[in-house]
Amino acid sequence: MRKYLYYSIISFFTSSMTVWFMPGASAGESNSALYVLAGVFWLGFIAGIVFLLPINKGRKADKKYREKQGLPPLLRFFSNKPALVFDVLMIVGVVTICLAFVIRSMPEWVLLAATFTAVFSVEMHGVFNGRGYLWLCVRSGR
Repeated sequence: MRKYLYYSIISFFTSSMTVWFMPGASAGESNSALYVLAGVFWLGFIAGIVFLLPINKGRKADKKYREKQGLPPLLRFFSNKPALVFDVLMIVGVVTICLAFVIRSMPEWVLLAATFTAVFSVEMHGVFNGRGYLWLCVRSGR
């Protein structure tokens, strides 16, 4: 089951990496590079979700596993070490993007880095604060 988690992370990372190539793709005369980037983004995003489906199916089929009731996964923050890292990165990325709108003189690479960080960490927030990751940790004895 862990391999699906790794595949999902790689897919989400690939999806998020498209942010870095958008300035170069939009500089050309043709929009075809932008369409390719959009396709890679959505393909990676959808693949990441699809790779999480077997984990969710295994979690639901496990009769021994009992979930703790609490906040829904999207509203849960800092629930474990990987979630702590990505939740902090998510906050840093979003705050940097907001500052860029206020300051209006931020270097392009900083804005790209903040956008990549925000997009990837939001996706990882869903993975590491989610029920499937918690089930994998309980199952492996962590």
